[in-house]
Amino acid sequence: TFHSTVLGMSKQYIAVLPANYKTPKAMNATWPVMFLFHGRGRTERTLIEDSASRTALLQAKFVTILIDGDDGWYIDSPRQPKQRYESYTTEVINHAAEQYPLSTHRSQRGLSGWSMGGYGATLFAAKHATHFSAVAPIMGLLDFPRGDLPAGQSYKVPLARFGKNSTIWTELNPINQANRLKSTQLLIITGDEAFDRTMNHNFADKLRELNIPFQFRQLAGGHTFDVVRKALPLVVNFMNQSIIPPSK
Repeated sequence: TFHSTVLGMSKQYIAVLPANYKTPKAMNATWPVMFLFHGRGRTERTLIEDSASRTALLQAKFVTILIDGDDGWYIDSPRQPKQRYESYTTEVINHAAEQYPLSTHRSQRGLSGWSMGGYGATLFAAKHATHFSAVAPIMGLLDFPRGDLPAGQSYKVPLARFGKNSTIWTELNPINQANRLKSTQLLIITGDEAFDRTMNHNFADKLRELNIPFQFRQLAGGHTFDVVRKALPLVVNFMNQSIIPPSK
């Protein structure tokens, strides 16, 4: 728990530590780290309170920081000046690095999240590409906000958070920031019945257009927590291969 200067309130995050974290060698080293953003209506506790998800996270060879993002979409809201959740995310990342021996090397830092958190992780990765080398959104709203997607493949834009300015929507849509991910390792996961799948396919098409390599997995299921549960081991394995230095 810490006081967020950005939001002006007490906030908290959760650190999931590798099994060998407390060994003398480990304590004298810096650790690769993944910052994980929760979905809308969930909290930073959701994954550790689910036994399968907790088991998956404990298989990681890196530290995982679970961020409490409220309903903030991990953006600095253009409509509510005090709702600065992108700035707050940076604050959490910096605070965690003060509490734990986390690597500050881009090659050893990754981002992930699901649904709203997949949106936030991808946009944050693009806007802070010099600080993170891997991103793995799960059912992320990767072509959002916008209002012209096919029926059943869209999501109502929270106007109180995003406002109504279409120019600002364009700037806040991860697909329009994809060119910044040219040196980022990417794993995109969606569900074959999920409302976000068109957004994810659109994002994949944009990456192909930009000649940016990526991995794409479409799991069985809708936009549900069960797909998050199935995707999490894939994300952990991806990060184990992407952000762990050879000596680890």
